[in-house]
Amino acid sequence: MNKFIKTIALGAAMLCLGAGAANAAQFGDAGSGKDLNAAQLAQRLQKYDVIFFGEFHDQGEIHQSEIDLLQAMHKLKGAKLALSMEMFEADNQDKLDKFLAGTLSEEDFLATARPWPNYRTDYAPLVNFAKEKKMPVIAANVPRFLAAHVAKNNASTEGVEAQYQQWLPKYTYAPDGAYKDKFYAQMSSPAAPMKMPPARLAAVYAAQCLKDDKMAESIAAFADAHPDMQILHINGCFHSDAHLGTTQKMEALRPKLKVAVITPLERKQKGEKPAGDFVVWFDRK
Repeated sequence: MNKFIKTIALGAAMLCLGAGAANAAQFGDAGSGKDLNAAQLAQRLQKYDVIFFGEFHDQGEIHQSEIDLLQAMHKLKGAKLALSMEMFEADNQDKLDKFLAGTLSEEDFLATARPWPNYRTDYAPLVNFAKEKKMPVIAANVPRFLAAHVAKNNASTEGVEAQYQQWLPKYTYAPDGAYKDKFYAQMSSPAAPMKMPPARLAAVYAAQCLKDDKMAESIAAFADAHPDMQILHINGCFHSDAHLGTTQKMEALRPKLKVAVITPLERKQKGEKPAGDFVVWFDRK
């Protein structure tokens, strides 16, 4: 693996690390503290245009809750529901569309669309349900090699080959403030996979923001083209907690859209203030 892509991958793992569990997840309303099942949460979400479901990428319990919620939302919205995913990159949208339409085999799809290592266990249920229901799926993320380019080239997109520039966000920025502070603190913690000098850390933060900007633009573009559809976006919780990251960028692009954030918390953390409008509770084992 290219060392700069590895840097990005390790950073993402650090931001979204958890541990697997098999128990059924339980949702909650962050405002009232009331526990909710998937059907009840889907009903509460009816008034929102875009829902960000933040996950820990290696949490099996949370992945199960995602498919539970997607199925519950589909019962209410039917053909007016779309799925958006951090786990697929925009240059593979055509392959994803062909797989959903049945014109590309799963074998060829997985061989060419750069699926995540845990795709079959954790994300295939979402995609296969979407395929069964003829639901659109947005390959929202920036190609990982472009994020690696930004990390390698001092936070710059200069030098990206012309054939790949179409996959960059139209506008990208790495803002100061709460998101940057949180990112720097996480990546500088004793548990961080590698120590980085300030210049490298700034470049990796820019690569993180490149992903946020691309996902935000992907969601906004789909919402523009399908104003009557609700969008459920799946991403690592760092991208959406506290309405920062991708959520902040998307809300800036389309301030009229009503947005909700679901954030994961361990059940033993009950009583703590969630970083979202709704909670998915889980047991870390």
